[in-house]
Amino acid sequence: MIRLLIANLCIALLLLGTASAADDTWKFFKPYSTTEESVISIFGAPDAVKILTSYENFTKTQGFNGKQIIPAYSLMYTRHRGDLNVLKGPLGEAATAEVAIENGKVVAVNWEYAAKYKDSAEALWKRDKSFNTAAAGWVTIGEKKLPSNDVLFVTCTTGVNKKCDGNIQVTFSKDLENK
Repeated sequence: MIRLLIANLCIALLLLGTASAADDTWKFFKPYSTTEESVISIFGAPDAVKILTSYENFTKTQGFNGKQIIPAYSLMYTRHRGDLNVLKGPLGEAATAEVAIENGKVVAVNWEYAAKYKDSAEALWKRDKSFNTAAAGWVTIGEKKLPSNDVLFVTCTTGVNKKCDGNIQVTFSKDLENK
């Protein structure tokens, strides 16, 4: 336990000292390996927790006396508390971050680039030629396979000018197609 605390403290100090617009803070996440405990230790408590469950599961747990088991949920981080390192995603500063947790492990991280964060994120995305990007109607989708067997997916709604009109969404997860 003490080793974990010391390791997390070292990582936190490293992250605090290296924050920038083109930061690699997001590389802290290792899908299916990083724990919820380490996320909260490094980035702090989330602003909210989002739980998505079927109605059938919801009704089964109503009135349950004892500990409810919630295997999947997301830790939500926003700009309400200022400049959090967890909001430094693959395309720079993001408006929000959502860390998806299943059985205590991070399975994916989603960053939303909205408002003042959108234009710089789009420019960085379009400059990065390692993204396989294609337009499909009013949506532009990008995919970048990483050497770690992880993948980045980028999406945005696109207008006539081929520029992102809506917010840009980036998802970082394990590349499950190429295990």
